[in-house]
Amino acid sequence: MGTWDVGPFDNHAACEVLADIRDGSFDLDAFKKSCVDSPIDIDDAEIVIALGALATAPADKLPPGISTDAVKALRTPQTRAWLRKRINTAMEPDKSAIYALWETTGELELWLRTTRAALP
Repeated sequence: MGTWDVGPFDNHAACEVLADIRDGSFDLDAFKKSCVDSPIDIDDAEIVIALGALATAPADKLPPGISTDAVKALRTPQTRAWLRKRINTAMEPDKSAIYALWETTGELELWLRTTRAALP
């Protein structure tokens, strides 16, 4: 399982996307094209939640090694709307694998609060 805590960067998929953003290899357009399946899978859900948090974080609250220039594409109105839609999909009780995963942990409400805070 890739998830180990409720924060938007506290899982393997988010750590990988942060590393890709740091080294300049993250391709937002390619990710958007690959992230069209519904229901959204767990790794993609973890990534969109992390991207949503990056889209809204003030410069002084970005993870180490992430600059505002590196996340500029996440902050456009179109991308923010796309992220919001995908994050909301991840929080749908009847359609989301990540929701079902957190439901079994006893930390669903905490995860939902943290995830809502990442909404752009």
